[in-house]
Amino acid sequence: MMETFRNFGRSWVAKSLMVLIALSFVLWGVSGYLFSGHSTSSVVATVDGQKISDAAFQKRMKDALARYSHIFGATTAAKMAADRSFGLEVLNGLIDNMLLGMEAGRLGLQVPDAALAKKIESIPAFQEKGAFSKNLYQKLLAANGMTPAQFEDMLRESMRLEQLQVVPQVIATASKVEATRIWAWSQEYRDVSTVDIRDSDFAAAARPTATQVADYYHAHMDQFRLPAQVQVQYVVLGPKDFVAKSGAPTSPAVSSPPVATPHPAVAVNSSAENAFQAQVENFKDRLFSSPDGLNAVAKAYGLTVQESGVLTAGQVLTKGPFSDAKALDLAFSKAVLAGKNSTALTLANGDLLAVHLLHYTPGSVQPLSAVAGAITAKLSTEKAEQLAQKKAQALLTAARQAKDMNMLTDHGAYPLHAYRDVTIRNALGLDKAVLEAAFTAPAPVGGVPSMDMVKTSSGYQIFAVTRVTAPAAAAINPKVTAQIRASLEEQRGRLLSTAYLKDLREHARVKINNAQLAQIAR
Repeated sequence: MMETFRNFGRSWVAKSLMVLIALSFVLWGVSGYLFSGHSTSSVVATVDGQKISDAAFQKRMKDALARYSHIFGATTAAKMAADRSFGLEVLNGLIDNMLLGMEAGRLGLQVPDAALAKKIESIPAFQEKGAFSKNLYQKLLAANGMTPAQFEDMLRESMRLEQLQVVPQVIATASKVEATRIWAWSQEYRDVSTVDIRDSDFAAAARPTATQVADYYHAHMDQFRLPAQVQVQYVVLGPKDFVAKSGAPTSPAVSSPPVATPHPAVAVNSSAENAFQAQVENFKDRLFSSPDGLNAVAKAYGLTVQESGVLTAGQVLTKGPFSDAKALDLAFSKAVLAGKNSTALTLANGDLLAVHLLHYTPGSVQPLSAVAGAITAKLSTEKAEQLAQKKAQALLTAARQAKDMNMLTDHGAYPLHAYRDVTIRNALGLDKAVLEAAFTAPAPVGGVPSMDMVKTSSGYQIFAVTRVTAPAAAAINPKVTAQIRASLEEQRGRLLSTAYLKDLREHARVKINNAQLAQIAR
């Protein structure tokens, strides 16, 4: 969704509107209609006892969609709103606003009228020739469906909440030395030598014995259990089965259930629904009175007895009645496994489902002979990784103690690979994980390489940083370091603000009514 914002136009009108959107989205819902403790409408969430009603949430959703439509067009806005995360993002925004508003109130933060007026007059969107224009101010607000009072209330609240950001911004300060160090690091050239210790080198030594395989099998038998499976016959009865080809519902009769002709193309009307409801108990009674099969009940209602195919316990299908977990449970119920008809289950769409057993295969544990190969492969892989790690660690320790990276080769058993003039942006074939580790490792001291090891997809790689070439001090561009410094402060401020809000949320009692949220947001 945010990609749409990134691609938004750069005209002054767009920027002006975005000012209003930013303010309104920060604030709408903080006061006024948001707190609906006395409302009789359903609640979508509560924050420390303060309620967010579904009416408030729907208004916020409507406001968001309306403003997105005004800026991006109805089609794009509709796509944004169709995203499943849209509703949750809106609700989380409301919750965050409430938390910040409560914290600002607890701290007694206020915004004087003079500060509010100064802020409004400084907004470029409300200026003509560099000076504030009351006429433009009122016109632009009206064009966006806001009165000056509404906008000023929102802006005042925004300024009040901005005061909460002062501490993170102060803490996030980055020094010139830090910025210079990062710039210099990004311009460094490093020589790196590596040794590969592959898991595959230890495959033979890692192969488990037959006893080890058997021991693992007996200790983890649940991993090798095959779930039970069934095949059942089933029938489904619903309002559609009470619509005749002509479209007129058949007449239900308690003593003699109607034989209906299924016709999916015919819309189900209220008469068909009523006819279906009148036969629900009769359908259940027939299942009970003819428990040894579905043919009798199928004949009575003109239904087709269908077969499920193989059903596996705990694995719902992607379509059909057995995509419902309750329907799958019904197929494995005690009555069905005993060879009797099931009870009638009401599916999500209101239809009734009944099943009868065709074949049952109980769950069982696979024999050791069937899974010995898989166990052997698993144990071999785990052991080979352990041996590779142990070997890499031993070589690294020996090289560090001897202050000689040639010790990493284990007397030539493992070749040394050299990478010259590597940069953080140009790995020259060096493994990504090794590149990152090599550029965080300290520079060599007194001719002794800086050595360490990392896990790779094939095993372990030991590396030695043998040379670091830093840029000359004269090459440092003050403008670049200033940009880096500003970027550092922005990133730190954002992280601290996020952490601050996260802390507020962790210490608050936030409850979301997921069912209500899903119903409103769909």
